[in-house]
Amino acid sequence: MDFKNLVYIVSLLLRDRQTKIQNLNGKGFTLIELLVTMIIIGILAAIALPSFLNQANKARYSEAKTYTGTMSRLQQVYYLEKQIFAGNISQLNVGIATTTSSFTYSVITGDINGNSNPVQLDRIATNVATPSSSTLGVFEGVVGVTGVLGAQTTTITTVFCIANVLGPGSVARGALDGSGQTTCPLNFTSTD
Repeated sequence: MDFKNLVYIVSLLLRDRQTKIQNLNGKGFTLIELLVTMIIIGILAAIALPSFLNQANKARYSEAKTYTGTMSRLQQVYYLEKQIFAGNISQLNVGIATTTSSFTYSVITGDINGNSNPVQLDRIATNVATPSSSTLGVFEGVVGVTGVLGAQTTTITTVFCIANVLGPGSVARGALDGSGQTTCPLNFTSTD
């Protein structure tokens, strides 16, 4: 039953109600009218609730992207000053809370292949927003030096990634691909 048919049925019921009032001088709503109204409200609520919940998660991800974006820009500045990325969040002097109601923020280190060892802070760092609930996914900002170190064409790039699996357990290190470009970890999707 689509919405137009539902509206038509309600209008017929309301029309019949007016003719009954004239004939019976009755007052108030009948049980069927109240039931139809409740069903309509229930259907509209069922349609609107998932959309509303999705908007709340989008706002939480917006916080994560803002924080990891700030951390990534600070990583770039840190690299320009010291020729190495910061290995932890305290070195960045972020000036923001490292824990909020939705995420905990940190820096994880590793090599250009996404492994934990050897640590190659002269090439790559991953800024992480780990969710505090299982309804959100891990959000990461991978910052890396692309190209060949010491060459005139090296640049610092950032890619933002979101985990394909919800929950805090999917933290992973970013990597540089075969052409030296920053890439998302396995089981992550780029948001760019």
